[in-house]
Amino acid sequence: MPEEKLEVYILEDMDVTQRGWLVMKLEHEQGIVGAWFAGGDQHRLTVHYEREHFSHLTLLDTIKHLGFHGELLQSG
Repeated sequence: MPEEKLEVYILEDMDVTQRGWLVMKLEHEQGIVGAWFAGGDQHRLTVHYEREHFSHLTLLDTIKHLGFHGELLQSG
């Protein structure tokens, strides 16, 4: 299955517990292969997902539904 990678800037300040909770919730969504906050940056969320089951719009909606707000970062 083809996978895509998105980077999202989370607008809220998040502590370690909140980041872990968000990653756990996202990784339980169908189509998300993995999610993490890289390099200790509390705002930069990386998500790997399967194109057949998920999209960037679905990701932003899911993050909003979980109580946070994000913006897509330009890759490259």
